[in-house]
Amino acid sequence: MFNYHELNTIMNKFLSGSITAETLVGYIEGSLDVPLQHEVQQWLESNSGNRKFFNMLKEAWANSQELTGLNEDIRSSDWQLVAAAIDKSDTKARRSNSFLFNLKQWRRAAAILLLLVSLSGVYYLGMESGTPLTHTGGGYHSIIVPVGEKSELLLSDGTRVWINAGSNIRFPSQFSDELREIWLDGEAYFEVESDQKRPFMVHTSELDVKVYGTKFNLKAYADEDVIETTLVEGLVSLEPHNLINNKKQEVFLKPNHKAIYIKKKAHIDPDNELAREIKEPLSPKKIILTKTIQVEPTISWHKGKLIFVDESFESIVVKLERWYDVKIIISNDQIKKIRYTGVLKNISVEQALKAVQLTADFEYDIHENTIVISNKESPAN
Repeated sequence: MFNYHELNTIMNKFLSGSITAETLVGYIEGSLDVPLQHEVQQWLESNSGNRKFFNMLKEAWANSQELTGLNEDIRSSDWQLVAAAIDKSDTKARRSNSFLFNLKQWRRAAAILLLLVSLSGVYYLGMESGTPLTHTGGGYHSIIVPVGEKSELLLSDGTRVWINAGSNIRFPSQFSDELREIWLDGEAYFEVESDQKRPFMVHTSELDVKVYGTKFNLKAYADEDVIETTLVEGLVSLEPHNLINNKKQEVFLKPNHKAIYIKKKAHIDPDNELAREIKEPLSPKKIILTKTIQVEPTISWHKGKLIFVDESFESIVVKLERWYDVKIIISNDQIKKIRYTGVLKNISVEQALKAVQLTADFEYDIHENTIVISNKESPAN
């Protein structure tokens, strides 16, 4: 069972010296004396990861001012455990006067910091709904984001990761002195903290992406035929697991370009969005670079919206299924070829279908978690 001291230890797990969770909140609220303010400022300037963590804490703390009755509002098992421990140890802590926060502040801080700091060495920055599934074992941690949800986290080196629906990510408890590496099945957007002495490596089912401090999107679902890497800024290189003429193949990617890797048995329709982006014939087991592209439609999901540019309904449906955790059945092949351009943000799946209906002639029927899309029936004469 947690007590005040144990909770304080968890909250300060990634802080050192006199910079504690209480100190940072005091800095946010303007209650520190001048020498300690200067110490916090030096701490913020010493490491970009410190600054990122502080900014997220500051935002969470500001939002928490509107929260009341956290015991009623926050239902996670972790919060219930901490709240119970705080209630139990409240009288003893008040007598000891050994902590700077009063009970109300501690409850708010616990709620915020439990979202920010996991026991595994990762800063959790939020979920749109629900909670990611986590597993720890053998010196590695896994985060599984269910279909219909998205997650965000900040690694201990300052790297920020957004994880899309139906994805999982695995990483060691502690990065080595030579390499920072993680494993991805699914889609994630990365803002990697630069560290020339320790490259950042993302492993997927069929290729590895080496990162040199950059922003990029990697879509690598094991059950899909294509792996897509889209570079926003910086530099990445890609290296497939298979050898060509007994030699490794390493390809460097420029910003505002996409690298496409087609798996062995994949078949890509010539009218597919990817086929329209590349400059050479599609071929399996080879990295193909696109022409210069607009990256926003690819990366917009991590900002909470879906952007489609002349995209086939068949491709859109795959994204909607993951986004909303539904099963969509298209009864007619002609409907799959419908093309749509638009932006979907903060709307239900039914509203999304209605938006596509503005430019396409079809109807849909919703049965619980399944949606059947068919040709629109002509009115009877």
